[in-house]
Amino acid sequence: MDMIKAGPVGGVGGTIWDEKGRNHLAGIYVFYNEYSVLALQFLFYESGNLVVSNRHGVIVDGSENYSAVVFDYPSEYFTSISGSLSPYQMLTSIIFRTNKDLYGPFGTPSTVDQEFNFYVGRSLFGGFCGSRNGDGINGIGVYVKNMLII
Repeated sequence: MDMIKAGPVGGVGGTIWDEKGRNHLAGIYVFYNEYSVLALQFLFYESGNLVVSNRHGVIVDGSENYSAVVFDYPSEYFTSISGSLSPYQMLTSIIFRTNKDLYGPFGTPSTVDQEFNFYVGRSLFGGFCGSRNGDGINGIGVYVKNMLII
């Protein structure tokens, strides 16, 4: 199935990461501090098994906060991601929404940050993409299934 890439929002430099086609999201691990979202790691359901993605981002010195968001899969599914970007294009906070709950914010937005929101809806999620640099996550986006009806 074709996918449409929405984003990423944020910085354009750094190391690109991509989880295209991994659409059965079962959970998210978030590493963050008071200034930024440092790293993200995803839990997918694939071929009857739970599979953990590579960790995308950085772990600084063990002083970061860590949160594990585990969905009630398959009845709970991802619907949107939102958050904030600093003037330096770093992710300062992130929120994940499902059909059942809201998770976050992880990190701390400031009054000068730019907000973003990607709404995916039911059964359209197709994966995540983004970038990281030495300070953490500086870009994030989603893949959406192309549901062209003829």
